[in-house]
Amino acid sequence: MSEPVRPAAGPASFEELFHGMQDAAVILEAGSGRIRAANAAAAALLGYTAEELRHMRAQDFHSHELPRLQAFLHETMRRGAWQRDDLSCRRRDGTLVPAEVRSTVFGDAGAAELLVIIRDLRGEQLAEVGQSVRKLVHDLRNLLATAQLLSDRLAGHGDAKVRAGADVLSRSLERAVELCHRTLQAGRADEARPDRVRFLIDEVIEEVVATGLLPPPLGPRLHVASGAGTVLDADFDQVYRILLNLVRNATDAGATEIAVTARRDGARVSLELRDDGPGLPDFVLANLRGEKPGSGGTGLGLMIASELAQAHGGALTVAATGPGGTVFALDLPDGG
Repeated sequence: MSEPVRPAAGPASFEELFHGMQDAAVILEAGSGRIRAANAAAAALLGYTAEELRHMRAQDFHSHELPRLQAFLHETMRRGAWQRDDLSCRRRDGTLVPAEVRSTVFGDAGAAELLVIIRDLRGEQLAEVGQSVRKLVHDLRNLLATAQLLSDRLAGHGDAKVRAGADVLSRSLERAVELCHRTLQAGRADEARPDRVRFLIDEVIEEVVATGLLPPPLGPRLHVASGAGTVLDADFDQVYRILLNLVRNATDAGATEIAVTARRDGARVSLELRDDGPGLPDFVLANLRGEKPGSGGTGLGLMIASELAQAHGGALTVAATGPGGTVFALDLPDGG
């Protein structure tokens, strides 16, 4: 295989610069788009070895956007250099990497080649998303604070049921405001260390029913099948969030009956939540196992529940799932 054409003023310096670049870089044949050389950064970005890349073409990484790629190559040849930030490279594993691509023509007119530099834009896009989230959370926190003030007024209502509902609403709003506060402080919603207290499983179940379910027949029936007197040594709010996520996922899937069983075995508590829904889809199971990032909805809720269980030194697993329903097993050890 012939070496790629290099500028006449020092081929060794060019090669050293090319292979030492932090940004991904490839050299293409102008006509065919065949890759003549690739640096280590390009191999890492695209998921191939440098040798494998030399048997590929630019089109192999942009099959989903060939018109944009052709327009980019055309403008590069017409102008001698060109740049675009709306291209995305398809990696070996199939994921798309948004990129800023800059290209420069060099070599003889009959055998022109392109030096193409690819800058990964994923970090910048995440930063933009993070900034947008912070703005939204800031405004959301203000709205929640207003709702909290109204909830406080209901706490003095003459009807005992209204007062009880206001108390539950107030605690829910406090949790939401605290989540917003942590997100604004850290730029992300990192979970706090569990603040352990001792409480009965039926206490947290009562709160889940009051805040997360419509009364039957509009919503499913949730009950403690056994172990109502089981004492947990855990963070009440975090266990509430675990169970709330599991219950809401079951409700959204169409479950009509949800049963919780609990038992203590020495310094550990085992909880089992069983529903009569249609079972979990494959992508949700993959999210829970951490095989790919949560994409929202059910999968994200289960990832949150799993992370909260792990923060306690425990685990959330799928004991069974299928057309007849799903069984989750939650293991929570006492604090050391």
